[in-house]
Amino acid sequence: MDCLHPVRKKLHMRRHAQSRTCIDDIGIDILVSHILVRLPTRCVGQCRCVCREWLSLLSTQQFAITHCRHISTTYDQKFILIGSLSGYVYPVVFDHLSRSSKIVLSLPFERSSCLVRILASFEGLLCICLCDTGEMVIWNPLTQVYNMVANSKIRGLCNPRLDAVGFYVDSSKGYMLLHLKRFGGKMWLYIYSLRRQLWRKVGFLDEQKYFKRKLKWSNGTFCKGVVYFTVDFIKNRFHSGSMLLGFDVKLEKFNKIRYPN
Repeated sequence: MDCLHPVRKKLHMRRHAQSRTCIDDIGIDILVSHILVRLPTRCVGQCRCVCREWLSLLSTQQFAITHCRHISTTYDQKFILIGSLSGYVYPVVFDHLSRSSKIVLSLPFERSSCLVRILASFEGLLCICLCDTGEMVIWNPLTQVYNMVANSKIRGLCNPRLDAVGFYVDSSKGYMLLHLKRFGGKMWLYIYSLRRQLWRKVGFLDEQKYFKRKLKWSNGTFCKGVVYFTVDFIKNRFHSGSMLLGFDVKLEKFNKIRYPN
């Protein structure tokens, strides 16, 4: 019986080795699309340090979109507060909010000690305005990658009290930033491509009567190919109202949208 024990031990170890599944057997596509996208944001950052292949796979735009959409449907919701020197990420728990569980993020872009305002957010990206200079910054708090979008032609400068911005995705899945700029009683419309890092000017509404009044624009909300803005206007102290405008990202035109009765 003693001589059979080593044989049984070897057989057991062989069967156990055959039953184990290694990462190579799973396949990198399945690993990324079904496992890594379900990880919390901090764990994704740690996985980027595993090897160069994982760093490349977890740095793609498609992974960022998929990961953001997945965590947005779970209960692991978070919100971010931006100060003049740093940002604070808090978990959202609807029965209580624990301040001790906050994550402190240092703002990676250069700035003076000034007010920093979030103008828009979309799929993990933030558009931030440095209020003392008006410069706009597109920042990904997950990867800490940022892009100063202002240029020498004064494009990318924002007045949060007058201007309106909104993110959207074009037909090639590229991130775009829509900037409605008002100055001196006139209005201009610019679009920034995050992929090309270029601004361009586009046409505006045919019916300029919508823009001769004193208006207050909301920032844009992107849904199914349209960036929506609500616009409050005041004709005089007895007459005020609001309207809904939609920017068709394919036609690159604004349209007035009728409110339900």
